[in-house]
Amino acid sequence: MSPERAVHPVLPRAAVGYVSGVFDMFHIGHLNVITRARELCDLLVVGVLTDAESVVSKGRSPVIPDDERLAIVGALGMVDEVMLDPSLDRRVAWSIRRFDVLYEGDDWRGTEKGRRLEEQLASVGAGVHYFPYPVHTSSGVLRRHLAGA
Repeated sequence: MSPERAVHPVLPRAAVGYVSGVFDMFHIGHLNVITRARELCDLLVVGVLTDAESVVSKGRSPVIPDDERLAIVGALGMVDEVMLDPSLDRRVAWSIRRFDVLYEGDDWRGTEKGRRLEEQLASVGAGVHYFPYPVHTSSGVLRRHLAGA
């Protein structure tokens, strides 16, 4: 079979999908993960990590405050619901807004944090689906560029 005719596996469609992130300095990588998640679920909920949890996660404050990041993500037509995500523990988000599948970058796959995430969500009956992680554009790359590095 030619490469341009490669067969992609058909993934089961989730009733409610969930994507969570800081979404600081919104860029094409953010748009791609949200778009891909939208294709795999009937209803897409996107969690925007609070400023405080963003500091815990990234070790620094976001450039754009959480209320503005929430508005940006919520304005995307493919997002059915948007919410502030108050914790890095995705079971907290699940307790606020139940979902069937969490969509995550595959940089987590096979790592300790990925295994912990899978176990935690399995305990509440949700799954994890990984997408390829694009490394060419990220908030970190944008920060370095803006700093002149």
